Formats: sequence, C-alpha cells, structure tokens
Amino acid sequence: MNRPLVAPLLILLGTALIVVCSTGTLWFDEILSFQWARSAKNPWQLLELYRHDNNHLLNSLWLMILGENRPPWAYRALSIVSGIASLILIHRLALRLSPRFAWVPLLLAATSFPLVLYFSEARGYAPAIACLLGAAVLILSDTPRTWHIPLFWILCSLAVLSHGTSLVVFAALGTGFLLRGILEKKPPLHLLSDLLLWFAIPFAVASAHWILFLREMIVAGGPKYPVPVVLTHYFSYALGIPSAGNGHFAIAAAGILALATALLLGRFPTPATRWFFGFVTVLFPTLSLLATDTTYLYFRYFLVSLPFVYLLAAPISERISEMGRIPKTTAALLLCAIVAGQFPRLWTLATQGRGDYLNALRHIASDTSLSPSIISNNDLQVGLVLGYLRSRHPELSPLRFLPQKSQLESAPNWILDATQEDPPTVPEPTIDLNGRRYAALAKHLSAPVSGAHWTLYQIQTNTP
Repeated sequence: MNRPLVAPLLILLGTALIVVCSTGTLWFDEILSFQWARSAKNPWQLLELYRHDNNHLLNSLWLMILGENRPPWAYRALSIVSGIASLILIHRLALRLSPRFAWVPLLLAATSFPLVLYFSEARGYAPAIACLLGAAVLILSDTPRTWHIPLFWILCSLAVLSHGTSLVVFAALGTGFLLRGILEKKPPLHLLSDLLLWFAIPFAVASAHWILFLREMIVAGGPKYPVPVVLTHYFSYALGIPSAGNGHFAIAAAGILALATALLLGRFPTPATRWFFGFVTVLFPTLSLLATDTTYLYFRYFLVSLPFVYLLAAPISERISEMGRIPKTTAALLLCAIVAGQFPRLWTLATQGRGDYLNALRHIASDTSLSPSIISNNDLQVGLVLGYLRSRHPELSPLRFLPQKSQLESAPNWILDATQEDPPTVPEPTIDLNGRRYAALAKHLSAPVSGAHWTLYQIQTNTP
C-alpha cells in the first residue's frame, strides 16, 4: 500500500467528498455568520460588535470580502481549500511517523464524516485545522529553516483567528517543543531563546485575541450534553460508530482505550513525538474541559485535535506490523469497519445536505392562498433562513413569517416544525392550534449535526 499513487488517490477521494458535500443551501450557523459579515462596515467591527461563539473571525472576514449574492460554494471556498490542504498536510506528517503506513491516517481523514462536514462548511474549523497542521509540519521538522519561523508565526496567528479552540493545539506545540529541547539536552538559555523566537509573537496574538474577543464571547446556547455524551459523539463520529441509544459510557470508554493504546504501544520515531501526541490528543483537550464552562459543550470543540488522533494510526500500524497474523487481520478488519461506518453519514450529507429549506419553502409558496403565512417552533432559526432565501429567490416573496407571539391572534396557513434531532423523530400526523387542525404534509430531512429537519403542516380546510 505504499505505492506512489495511493496518497494522490486518497487525497482525490477526500477532495471529491468535500466538494460534493459543499453543495446545497447554507444553514442557520452559516447564514448567521454571513449576516454579521454583511452588516459590519469594516473588519474591526467583526471583532468589536459580534463577540459570539458563531463568529469565527477569519471565516467572517472571508464572507465580508465576498459580499452579497454569491453561490453557497463560494462562501464555503475558504473551508474547501483548507480541507484539501489539510489532507495533504496530514499525509506529510504521517510520512514522518511511518513512511510505510502514512496512507492509513490519510484514509481515515479523507473519509471522516466530521472532517468532511466542516471542510465543506462556511465556518472557522477548516482553516484552523489547516493552519495548525501546517504549523506542526514546520515545528516538528528535523531540519527547520530560517523561513519556517515567520511562516509559523503567520499560521499560528491565523489559526487562533479562525477558531478559539486552536489554543489547545497551540499549547501542545509549545509544550512539545519545550520537552523536545529538554530531552535533547539543549542548554537552558539556548532552549529559552528558541522558545521565545518561535512562540513569542503567536503568543502575543493569542493573548490579544483572548483579551479583545474570547474573554467576553457569548455562547448563544443550545442542547446541554454531559461530558460522557460529548465524548460519545466525538468518538462515534470520528470512528464511524452509530451514536443512537444509551451506550454513551461504553462508546466513550472504548474510544479512550483505543487512544491510550495507540499512544502507549505505537512505534514513534522519538520519545518527544510520543509526548507531543499525548499533549495534543489527551492532555490539553482535558485541561480545556477543566478550565472552561461546559454548560454548552459539543464534540466539534475538539475537532482541531481530530487529525492528530487519526495520525496515531501510523505508529500503531508500525507496531502491529511486527505482530502475528491475527493482530494484523484484526487491525485490517477494524480499519475497514471504521471507513465503512463513515459512509452512511457521508451519503446523507452528500444527498440531503444541511437541510432542504429551499424546496420546503417553494412547497409552501405554491399554496394557492393569497399570502401563504407560516408559524414555526423556532422563530430565530427559521426566520433567519427564510429571510436569507426569500431575498435571493423571487418565488418565495409571497411568504409571510409570523412570530410565535402572534399565534393567539392569527391562523397561519402553515406550521413549520424544525428539529436537529438525530435520527429525526416521526412527526405527529396532525397538530392543533387555536382550534384549527393541521396535517403533516411533507418532511424535508437534513444530514446529522449541521442543519435541521423541517416538517410542514398545512391547515385543514374543514376546520373552523
């Protein structure tokens, strides 16, 4: 599997998945970022006015530069390019860990549902990951060059501006750099000067970002998940395991055990490399849990560490290659199971996207009433999506959105029920509102995580 064509073919596969999954309508989080970008008069206002966890500054700046009336893929282009670059960089790092098995982390990353999802979405995770991987390539080099240092400054700074969770990997890079110097027995003054040379400027940028943005950032809210459930989501999405059911502790424990096995038994090129991967996949993500408010906690907050989790597949593959037939066969079957487990979610993402909002609203707009009116269970999300699409599709102009507070005084033609549950619940066949009955007419589905399922209920003409 170390033939020259394997890596290009896997990168091509990952690129195809990213591009295919970047089509379709923008969803709420992307539209919210776009609305802030279009309302800001200058880049400084993005930092000053919208201290919100959905405002990923580098992505918001990209949306601001593009402006109005661009196709969805254009708004997602920064993430698409970053995602493709990330695959290349993952392979570059994997080659340093194990030239023979560098294809294994690349296969896992190229077919990873969570990575493909955020590599094809107009948010800050993809550029953050690409910049952090690039920084890791530079600082883990055995023969760093002078120009590596300013490029490292730029990449770390852009990563921090892309998403605040980059601080986890940045801290691991700094700690790993320091430990490697200690293990190599560098003179203390020499080590300190090197540490300042590489990290002083990125640290200053990260500190300014913390003071000006992260310290006062607002987390808007959402479902409240306990830590074991978040770990379950993380490992189930990362490893292609179904996450439905109540086996949260079992899945989380299995993922932690697999991670610990790879760290302890993997054949790393140097002890410092093993420690660095322990820092970036376990220590600093754990410290971030202890240091921050976990009221609203999601698996994507640890996404920047996920490529490094996949990279652990290279050194553990090296170790397994020294074992007998049974461990090798078991590892091969496990790899096949992980990749196969990713494709149901990838297929849903490719075919259903992040929601079928445009067709749902076109369905309502075809209503023969003079002015089709809609009420929803989520004014903010549905109203924002409707406003965004109505301004770009003239056929939706007759639609009238009524806030929930008006439901007692009005009888809308349609009720739109929106949910992000995965898997989606079976909708009620009928619902009542103010003595009027509404029947479920259509369900427009979304892929997991990003997007919402919309169920359309139409008023029945035989009700008062």
